[in-house]
Amino acid sequence: MARGDIGVSNRQLEKEEAQLGPPSKIMDASQHAQLLVQTVRKTIEFRLGSKAERNLKATQMITRTFINTPRSRLLPNLNPGTMYFIKVKTENKQYPWIFVKIYEPPVVTNVFKVKLRKMTKMDREYDLVSTF
Repeated sequence: MARGDIGVSNRQLEKEEAQLGPPSKIMDASQHAQLLVQTVRKTIEFRLGSKAERNLKATQMITRTFINTPRSRLLPNLNPGTMYFIKVKTENKQYPWIFVKIYEPPVVTNVFKVKLRKMTKMDREYDLVSTF
């Protein structure tokens, strides 16, 4: 199993982890999770060393919501951001499975984007966990 953080310091990961609520139960991946995977597909392709991973298939997911996110005075009813832990089937021969950790901010804009926070490449299928 190969590991890899995407441009995030260990200190930042620890701080982020402390702000996340408890994990949901493992569930089948939603259409929204599939859309998030497609949103970060180019980064996944780069990390896999592939030129075209067009058929990435989100199979399972766990979500964790931020509990200590500051509320906006302009948008007080805004939900906090969510971290998605998604198990993905790839067509890559060396790494047919990956786990991706994707951050979705409360509002997605040009400044606040959906971001791939972490990716773990796997040579075989493993059970999904919210810490990888």
